[in-house]
Amino acid sequence: MSKKEKVEKNSDEKVYEIGYHIVSSVAEEQIPSEVEKIKGFLSKENAVIISEEAPKLRPLAYSIKKAFGGSYKTFDKAYFGFIKFALGEEADIKTIDSSMKNNESVLRYIVVKTVRENTMYSPKMSVFSDKDAKIKTLKVEKTDADAKPASIEEIDKSIDALVSEEVQ
Repeated sequence: MSKKEKVEKNSDEKVYEIGYHIVSSVAEEQIPSEVEKIKGFLSKENAVIISEEAPKLRPLAYSIKKAFGGSYKTFDKAYFGFIKFALGEEADIKTIDSSMKNNESVLRYIVVKTVRENTMYSPKMSVFSDKDAKIKTLKVEKTDADAKPASIEEIDKSIDALVSEEVQ
């Protein structure tokens, strides 16, 4: 039985998602190796990857400073990616957390407990039945361009008439 089958059959598994920013000073061709380092932290704890998104360079909402050997460097953009994974009950999320904290290439990260199902937003269509619909068609008469605009009193009277028709 593979590791994946063991975790899928285990009802006590915990599902997490880790979102991370990799510093923009890392060359684009080095990003896959940085992601492999993160996956290495997960594999040490026997995590089973459910889904992931490759990091893409994105502007940050605000500048973030990170210490590098006694000096600070400010970043305005970073590579953002995420990995959703499952852990068995014997695994320790604190080990993964400390590994991410000690990774020099990771600017920021967050680990959240989540569900296995796909939680990506997809627009849903509303379904209405015809019997429940209360749609009223109004007849609009065309007027000449020379006709004078309606007064406020006339508009109020026509609104009152329409409202009283709907109530009945």
